[in-house]
Amino acid sequence: MRKVLCFALLLAAAVAACSKAPVVEVTASFKLNKDVLQVGEELVIENTSEVKNNILAFCKWEYGNDRVGKTVFYGLELEEISFDEPGLYTLTLTSYAEQGAGQDTYSRQIMVIDENDIPWADFECPAVVKVGQEVEFKDKSIDRIGGIKTWEWNIGGMASSFDSPLITFDAPATGVEVSLTVTDAFGASDSVTKTIDITL
Repeated sequence: MRKVLCFALLLAAAVAACSKAPVVEVTASFKLNKDVLQVGEELVIENTSEVKNNILAFCKWEYGNDRVGKTVFYGLELEEISFDEPGLYTLTLTSYAEQGAGQDTYSRQIMVIDENDIPWADFECPAVVKVGQEVEFKDKSIDRIGGIKTWEWNIGGMASSFDSPLITFDAPATGVEVSLTVTDAFGASDSVTKTIDITL
């Protein structure tokens, strides 16, 4: 009798374990087409939230900052949005599973810049240089917010990532293209191209 009772208890425990509802896991996430955009430019958002052992029921989107306040939207997808003022904005998504089974929150920051805050690429160099002469290509780029962070030079096919590289040419040529692309702290970039002649 005692063996039968023990078996019955074990069987009941096994049935209870099997009938226990699976754990629901909600992971809120989204993708943006860019993290830095200009005033008035549309931001494209893709909801990539996942729910394990349940379904995604609804989402709460919040975006804004201390200066302009917060906008709240409810829906699985957030339509393309834009911002009227420059600044650092926070976009927050809270994703909910069906019947209150779980939720999760995910946030990212977006930098909105005015057209005048985009870096302006420029450099200085002689229009004519001599073979064997060391030439400085002096960066004169400007960025008002955060400063220039990277420089990408293409000087007649020679690459450099220095701000003001020193280059020596070993053969004459005319119309040699010199290109500079600068990128600022927020990922905004600008490019400029000039031509030089190399003589003996």
